[in-house]
Amino acid sequence: MKTAEDAFDFELSWLPRAPLAAACKHGPYRRTTRHTALTLPYVETNPKALQSLIVTDIDSGDADELTGMLGLPAPSYIALNPHTRCGHIVYGLSAPVCLTDAANRRPVNLLARVESGLTTILGGDLAYAGRFTKNPTHNAHTTLWGDSDNLYTLRDLADALTRVGALPKYDDRRALQVSAIGRNVALFDHVRRWAYRRRGDYTDPTEWDEIVHAYTADRNQVFIADNFTRGPLHDTEVLHLARSISRWTWRNITRAFNQEQARRGRIMTEVKREANRRRATRYDAAFMREVVT
Repeated sequence: MKTAEDAFDFELSWLPRAPLAAACKHGPYRRTTRHTALTLPYVETNPKALQSLIVTDIDSGDADELTGMLGLPAPSYIALNPHTRCGHIVYGLSAPVCLTDAANRRPVNLLARVESGLTTILGGDLAYAGRFTKNPTHNAHTTLWGDSDNLYTLRDLADALTRVGALPKYDDRRALQVSAIGRNVALFDHVRRWAYRRRGDYTDPTEWDEIVHAYTADRNQVFIADNFTRGPLHDTEVLHLARSISRWTWRNITRAFNQEQARRGRIMTEVKREANRRRATRYDAAFMREVVT
């Protein structure tokens, strides 16, 4: 049994400021203070726009043994149902991932792959959306605490999954369909490609925000809901995602898509100049050989 000093510090890694919490797994969930939430057995896992805990829901009765048998790193903690031994296997991230950073999506993409890999290799519940989790500090659950330094970077977890052949490829869309964060990745990529083409058609930032939000909400209900086992994203997540895309494109794209394509076509880069020079040299050499012969 670990002492309080040796065990993983849940409250330090658990980031919601005013979390949703409930006395029962199926709710109702109500927003409350952190102090009150910790007195209830079920709590919101992560804030909408930031993820610091990766939770895999295990329905089989061996959640306390799986990671060791499969050669995975020791979890930060495992919160178990004391009667069935099923529960939540949780890895805490040393650096939380911002889910709405339009300027750097690589951590979000890697997070989706890691989450999908853990769900697959651990046999996790594909329908678990990850929004709520067992409060490991509540006596309704049996919690097996990892060491205080059981915090991982995404690369740590990705490397561990790679060693056991469980990390999906970056373009494996089918694998990401079982990931909660995979929905975020797919919706972001779908909307941003649309926004790149349409940004130059608008001159008012408020109108552009509204247009992007409306399009994102529509794609969430049609595209994400139909293609992902965990259903559409929550409305608040959609709003954060749309706002991130609209503001980034407003700052960085000022031309209509066809204007930007024409501008790029007119730019003579050093690479193009060198390619043209080499083609001209080969042509001149061939011409001189014909003249000499």
